Amino acid sequence: MELSRSDAEGANLIKSLGPGEFRVNDVLYTRSIIVTADKVVDGWTRNSVRELTIEDFQFIAEFDAEIIIIGTGRTLVFPDRKLLQPFVDQKCGYEFMNSYSACNTFNILVGDGRIVVAALLVDK
Repeated sequence: MELSRSDAEGANLIKSLGPGEFRVNDVLYTRSIIVTADKVVDGWTRNSVRELTIEDFQFIAEFDAEIIIIGTGRTLVFPDRKLLQPFVDQKCGYEFMNSYSACNTFNILVGDGRIVVAALLVDK
């Protein structure tokens, strides 16, 4: 599924997503990923919100973003509230949404020059 375009020249943009995959710029990823404007963490081993641990949230919070977006797959799923403490401690905004919405939101925020990180769970 193609995504909306952004004018963020030189930044990572999520071009498309489909079952089991994300395309960032011209690179296809078939596992869950973490994306910032200038970095992609490939091989993040989580495939569902239920698999996420406090260590995952601490790792994501360490990107020191203004906004954290978690793409939960085809459907919106919320984690246990206790896991969110690293985001609260970091004093950053965070949002959970389906992965399509997360990818579009990421592209828009990167295009606006915001410091954003997207953790995108692949649907298997």
